[in-house]
Formats: sequence, C-alpha cells, structure tokens
Amino acid sequence: MLLDRDDKEQQMLIRLKSGHEDAFSALYSLYSAKLLYYIQHTTKSPYLAEDVVHDTFLKLWQHRDQIDPLKPIQPYLFVIAKRTLLDLLKRARHETEIISEIRRYTFEEDHSTELLLAYNESNLLINEAIAELSAQVRKTFTLCRIQGMSYKQAAETLEITESTVNKHMSKALQMVRQYVSKHTDKLFTLFFICNWMFFHRR
Repeated sequence: MLLDRDDKEQQMLIRLKSGHEDAFSALYSLYSAKLLYYIQHTTKSPYLAEDVVHDTFLKLWQHRDQIDPLKPIQPYLFVIAKRTLLDLLKRARHETEIISEIRRYTFEEDHSTELLLAYNESNLLINEAIAELSAQVRKTFTLCRIQGMSYKQAAETLEITESTVNKHMSKALQMVRQYVSKHTDKLFTLFFICNWMFFHRR
C-alpha cells in the first residue's frame, strides 16, 4: 500500500524526532528551496537568505524532540525562519552601529599601527582556525565563506548534498568562533567579529 504525502511526511518527522539524519536530509531537500525563495524575496539578499535557511534547519535539528509528527512541518519551518530573520536583522542593526563606532574612532582618527596589527592578527587567527577544521569541512567553509559560493554551488562542486553543506558550515562557524574566543580577549573578539563581517562578507 502506497503512503500519501502526509503519511510520508509523518514518517519522516517520526524518524527525525528519533535522530535519523536521513530524515533531516530528506526534509531539507523538500523545503530548503521554498524557504530560500521566501526569505530572499523578503530580504533581497541571497547571502542573508542562505544564513536564515541554515539557522532554521539547525534549530529544527536541535529542537527535533519538540516536533509533533501529526502536524505539517512547513508552517512550523516558516515560523522558525521568520523569527530567525527578525533576530538576525535586529543583531545586524546593532552590529552595524558597533562597526560605525569602530570605524569612526579608529580608521578615521587613528590609523595607528596597533589597528593594523590587530587586523593582521585577526586574519592570522582566522587562517589558523580554518587549518584546524577537518578536510571536508574546511573545503566547504572555504567555498562558501571565503570564495562566496552559495550552498547549492558548493554542494555541486563537492558532489555532496546541500544539507551536508549546511552541517559543515554550522560546525565550521562554531569552531572558528570558539578558536578565536579561546585565543583572544573580549575586546579583540569584538574586533574579529566586526572585521570578519566587514571585510569577508560577500
């Protein structure tokens, strides 16, 4: 007996709730493009849209125990995406203000050797952190964050699924942040974050 679409999704959600990664990959394949289109239509930014979709599925995986398999997953995903986008925009406005302050009081007034050293040191730390990643995660991170590829382009280049790219990026970003935080004080970490956003975002 063939299962209808609702039954198939229900089975996937049950498997996802139990921690099966194949169910997560299947759901990612089904809904990531729809979410990406919706968010990109709202933000007009493909890179911001990819970040929102990435965070949405990351939250879905992290809170999979809260999923109700009897309810359709699409509305739930869109609610997570909307909240994630709002949080991201609030954070971006705050960080933009910080960057403006840093640029006003350092780049325009100082141009000091200390700032140049801090910038160079932040790049050195980034490279060291990237070198600590596993080979496949490092390749994914380099393609997406350094070369500016979309998750889809990186998946095609590496011949892996977009959900795998999503997992690699989640792991890479977490490890890079942890590495920088471990090797710097809070002020320098703030400089790193601003430097990374301002000079490496494409």
